[in-house]
Parts: sequence; C-alpha cells; structure tokens
Amino acid sequence: MVHDVRDRSREILRAELADAAATFCAEHGFDKVTATEIAQGIGVSRATFFRYFASKEDAVVSAARGAAARGSFARRIAETVDVAEPGSSVWAVIRRAAESMSDMADARGDALRARIRMITDVPALTAHLASQRRSDQTAVEDVLRERLGDDRAASALAAAAVAAADLAWQEWARTPGSRLRPLLDAYFTALGDVATATLG
Repeated sequence: MVHDVRDRSREILRAELADAAATFCAEHGFDKVTATEIAQGIGVSRATFFRYFASKEDAVVSAARGAAARGSFARRIAETVDVAEPGSSVWAVIRRAAESMSDMADARGDALRARIRMITDVPALTAHLASQRRSDQTAVEDVLRERLGDDRAASALAAAAVAAADLAWQEWARTPGSRLRPLLDAYFTALGDVATATLG
C-alpha cells in the first residue's frame, strides 16, 4: 500500500514538472532552451529534472499528452477489465479505460491543444512521441495478453487501441472547440466496425 502511494505521488509530481517545463518551453521556444535552463526556469535542480525525465523532449511530450492519463492507460485497462461483467466486449472495455483522457482534455482545453500542435512542428518532439507511443502499446499489450492468453489478439488490440486514441487526439488538437470524448467514440467505433466491414 505504501509503495502504491509513493508511485502515485511520483506520478503526480512528474505530471506537475512536465506541465511547468512545457509552459517554459512555450514561452521561450523549445529549440532555444536546454534541459538545464528548463530545470532552472521551473525551480528544480538539473538532477531532479533528470530523475523524472530522460530529456527535455520527454518532459514536453509527457505534458502535452498528459502524463497522468497516458502513463496509466495500461493500468486503467487492467482496472476496467477487473470490474467488467463476464462476456463484456474487450474493445468496449478498452474504450471505457480511455475515458480519463477525455476528462483531462476537457480540463486543459486550448493550452493542451497548443502543446500537441507544438509537438507536430518540432521533429525531435514528433520522434519522441512515436517512441512513447510504442511504450504505451507494449504496456497495453502486456495487460491484454495476461487477460486474454492470446499473444496475437493482445498485439492487435493494443495497436488498434493506441491508434484510435492517437487519431482522436490529433483531430481534437486541430479542431478548436471540439470535445475529445465524441472523437474517441467515433474512432473506437470506426476501428471496431472496420474489422467486420465488407467490400462493396
């Protein structure tokens, strides 16, 4: 229990530091500041910064995507699976687990949209985001493999889940005034339906 509390506290602190780092970069220009300058700017030591982030790219991408929401996607899937009714659709369970993303998007609004768009404009950030996406997919895959006992199904569902979430985030960031929840619904429904689609 104590270990769980410590992990949760570390996750919250990491999210707060990422948020401050992203704000600093937005104000000063991502390419114009170093990780050391970011650490100084947000009031922590260089050692503390690197205790939580591998690089300045890591900090900014974590903030833009929501460290608390993205980092716990696999855990939320595990929790949702554990309380799901027998016979529930695995895809529907995964969609419910993504709901925390909607809450975070609603709370952060335009500031988060701007950060996501910043990532698409900076090649180093785009590359780092791709790396984080692979880590997310692996974590989701591990959870599903444990629950399903089928490696191929777990791999396919994990890839589709991360893709659906990414597509929803991208459209949300490009569309002022949009809500993430209906976009998640649309992409999860589309990917769920496409597997059974027939050619005309």
